[in-house]
Amino acid sequence: MFYGRFGSAAMTVHGIGDTWVMEQLGEKQDFEAELSRLGFRHEDFTVRVRRARPASAGSWAYHYAVRVTNCRCAKSNIYWGGAGENWVAQFAQDLADGYFGHSPTLDRLAGTPRPSVNR
Repeated sequence: MFYGRFGSAAMTVHGIGDTWVMEQLGEKQDFEAELSRLGFRHEDFTVRVRRARPASAGSWAYHYAVRVTNCRCAKSNIYWGGAGENWVAQFAQDLADGYFGHSPTLDRLAGTPRPSVNR
């Protein structure tokens, strides 16, 4: 297993760029928890993080942009992270609303028929 800049295990979602910025705040785990909660495969998503600037002089926090892409349906969106932002909650809402495709978990809860399997 690959260990990143701060010694934490790599994301199951493929991360590109300055992913360590969001890992400092525990957002990596929160993001992946939302995927799991709604039944999405982590392997279908990529995250690209680009650091924008420090939050303030002398601060370790950064503002950054997170591009989340569902590679299966080629849908992506950009979220702002950093001090005062909550990109994971915005992403979770988009995920639940179907922006990144249908959620297997929500489909089951809503009673949406699943494709039958010939036996």
